[in-house]
Amino acid sequence: MDKIALEDLLKETDNLYETVVAMSKRARQVNDEQKKIIDKERENLPVPETRESEDLDDVEIDREALAREYTKYPKPTFVAMNEMKEKQILWDFPEEV
Repeated sequence: MDKIALEDLLKETDNLYETVVAMSKRARQVNDEQKKIIDKERENLPVPETRESEDLDDVEIDREALAREYTKYPKPTFVAMNEMKEKQILWDFPEEV
């Protein structure tokens, strides 16, 4: 992962706070999108079989954790920062009345 300097993000805007708010809103959107994908994947997980073996009673396997381990998602904040750096995020704050 590349490091992103704050100065690179502020080249287009002069207001640090607006930049941070825009990135945080985009990170929330990315997080919600990833959560929907994970929920869909969770629905398709196989249901564990019930076995009555003594040696398997002591071992509990977290199947969701194993399934998530193979699917690595990027951090939402990193995605938002990259999109801001690539000028893919457009935002506009309403003017005060």
